Amino acid sequence: MAATGVRSRRRRTPPRTRLSSLGRIRPLALALIRRGDRILVERGRDDVKGETFFRLLGGTIEFGEKGADTVRRELREELGTEIDVGALVATVENVFKHEGEAAHEIALVYECGLRDERLYSVDAWDAQETTSASVVTHPVAWRSVHSFGAGGDTLYPEELLRVLSS
Repeated sequence: MAATGVRSRRRRTPPRTRLSSLGRIRPLALALIRRGDRILVERGRDDVKGETFFRLLGGTIEFGEKGADTVRRELREELGTEIDVGALVATVENVFKHEGEAAHEIALVYECGLRDERLYSVDAWDAQETTSASVVTHPVAWRSVHSFGAGGDTLYPEELLRVLSS
């Protein structure tokens, strides 16, 4: 029996979300893959904002994993292909809300190339990633760099537009 006036202090573990690390900074590694003036992006959706957006492919850097190894692993999982990882071209910080939840990311952006040359000739496709719980489909497409920004589509993190124009 608990003593009067003493509360049990149980910690609840909140559920994990894809983009939010629930009060933590999420380290990312992203692949900047070019085809002329186009870049390879995946389409995302924020139903709270009613917004469709695009972002580079990649994912969370796991503890003890180098950023370059992360983009290799993520693109192998998402596209089923190997990539060549080149120079680190930018480090981008992104503080935002997704589906109404606050998120904070620091992304390492690497110049990369696809080893499967056939993927450079396909304009758009659905990439499938198998997780421990399910198969997730990612719409992937080559999009012109000029289609993003003022009056165009949204590319996140927004600071990437500065990187792409330099």
